[in-house]
Order: sequence, then structure tokens, then C-alpha cells
Amino acid sequence: MAVQLSLVGFTGSLRVGSVNQGVLRAIQELLPVDARLEILALDTLPFYNMDLEADEPASVRRFKEQLRQADAVVIATPEFNASIPGVLKNALDWASRPSGQSVLVGKPTAITGAGGRGGTVSAQQHLRQILKRFGVVVLEAPEVYIANSWEKFDSGGQLRDEATREHLRRLVVALLEQVRAQPVASAA
Repeated sequence: MAVQLSLVGFTGSLRVGSVNQGVLRAIQELLPVDARLEILALDTLPFYNMDLEADEPASVRRFKEQLRQADAVVIATPEFNASIPGVLKNALDWASRPSGQSVLVGKPTAITGAGGRGGTVSAQQHLRQILKRFGVVVLEAPEVYIANSWEKFDSGGQLRDEATREHLRRLVVALLEQVRAQPVASAA
């Protein structure tokens, strides 16, 4: 029996009907039968506060454990003011703490995003910088910037554009290849 690959995904958008949630749902549909993607909500995470590290809130512990257990991560980011949304930065701050103990170190991670006329180019570049700062294995290619998202998603946030679906399929294939190429950790 094939090993089930476990991926988690999240977005910096809290909006109902978010196209970036739609991106994650489309990725779920594109996964092969031996992989699954759980979409994580970020709305329960409190603002990062170093004073809470010694006794992290339950929502933070749960989020970090889900990341720790995952074989890979998918982040679909909107672009706010030429960067990532605060809610996404907050989640990454929690994931990276305490200092030197990030649950994302070495974790294969694919990033994408849907947005306006320019897609999410600036946000994804900023996100790459942030992730590399604490040792995340960011997939370098393909880069998937979904511009003019209102043309590609319906009002319920469902992807309707086949060219975009194909770009996401290539992203999924590359991420799964990265996961499968990693050495298997031995049980100590």
C-alpha cells in the first residue's frame, strides 16, 4: 500500500468566498489518491506575543502540531499593499518561534496566490524572503501568480479557468516530487 502524503495549506485571507481559499480547494482536487491536503484556518490564532511562548494558547499548539506532522505545506497568499497580509505574517511568526525552533525548518513548501492585475508577485517575493529566513525549503519552480482572479473564479470562490488549473497541477506535481525526494527520517 502506498504511503499517504499529508499536506497542510493556509492563506492569509479571512474573507468568506476568498479566491485564495479557492486556490487551496483546487489543489485538493488535483492531488493524487496517495496525498491529501488539509486546509488550516488562521482566524483562531492570537496575535504573536513572546510572553505567550512559555505557555502557548491551544490554537497555536494545534496549528504548530499540524505543521509539524505534515509532509509539506502549501501557502496561497493574497497581496495587501505589495506584501503579505498581517494574518499570514502572524501565523508564520508563531510557526517560527521560539527562536531556532521553527516547525517549518526543512519543510517542503509551495507558494502561490490569486489577486488583481499583477497577481501576487510582490507578496510571493516577500513571502519567499520570510520563509527562507527560518529554513523553509521553498519550491523554486513553477511560480504560479494568478492575476485577474475575478475572471478565473466564480462568485463562490471556485476555480473555473482551465489554464490556471494546469499551472496549479504543475505546482502540485513539483511539490510532491520534492517531498518524495527527501530522505526518510529514521525512527530513533
